[in-house]
Amino acid sequence: MLKFRTLFVLATAAALGTACARFGQASAAGNVIDPADAATTVVLHVDNMNTQPMELRAIMNGQSKFIGSVGGQDSTSILLDPSWFPTGFLYVAAIPADGRGRAIAGPLAAAKGDKINFSVQPALDQSRALVVR
Repeated sequence: MLKFRTLFVLATAAALGTACARFGQASAAGNVIDPADAATTVVLHVDNMNTQPMELRAIMNGQSKFIGSVGGQDSTSILLDPSWFPTGFLYVAAIPADGRGRAIAGPLAAAKGDKINFSVQPALDQSRALVVR
């Protein structure tokens, strides 16, 4: 059962990642986020110091939305949906590919033009996020 769940989570993450790719760009691979685009929404910058790849989710008003992924010991920057902002009830979560545990930070108060720096630690419960204006 655990093996099936792991495969299901990975397949779902891959499918959703493809569908939501327009909201994210991996800065670690050399892609640069256009400053004009960044000013119209919030940029989520994730530093994953964990060895596991992570599924990234935004939680607002009780709804969890897939926003991207980040590899193990890698970083990425993602443009979040501008219609979500301004908000004071945003949580960000990182879920490892094996489904064991999660890193969650929030509530975060963010508005258009802000940047959220989300640091995913090897011990997931020590992860933190900071909004930079």
